[in-house]
Amino acid sequence: MTKKTDSPMKNTEDDTIAADLEQLEQSLQKARESELRAMADYHNLVRRTQDDRLKMVKLAGRSVIESILQPLEHLYLAKEQLNDQGLNMVYQQFTQALEAEGLEEIKCLGKDFDPVTMEVVDKQKVEDQKQVGKVVKVVQRGYRLNGEVIRHARVVIGEIGEGEEKKQSVNN
Repeated sequence: MTKKTDSPMKNTEDDTIAADLEQLEQSLQKARESELRAMADYHNLVRRTQDDRLKMVKLAGRSVIESILQPLEHLYLAKEQLNDQGLNMVYQQFTQALEAEGLEEIKCLGKDFDPVTMEVVDKQKVEDQKQVGKVVKVVQRGYRLNGEVIRHARVVIGEIGEGEEKKQSVNN
């Protein structure tokens, strides 16, 4: 008879131990998941911190380069007017140094108008139909810094001249 009483008690103990073991395994799994989340959060924090530092460096570089653009434009105008060999050399070195920092002039003369990189300041009548909607004059050069537009090019675009308007009305 003692065997019968031992058996139910042993089963209860076994069940309790099994339940405790299952609960401990669940707790262990939760702790592991928590650890993985904490490590992922840490790695994300490190990455965000690095990204923020990089953005700050770029922002500081951008503000310096933006402050140099107007003197660069004046130097370009002087170079075009004076045609001095020494001034040309200084301008070339200056632009090469800025290009090494990621500055790039937006080339737009003769190209179709692009509202992302250009700003229309005037329209000019053109005789050639192919020039309609194209940049016929650059009033102020535009620039990109590391692929991002920091100053839009200010341009004059071609529009249909009087002679072209008459040709189109006759053709219609």
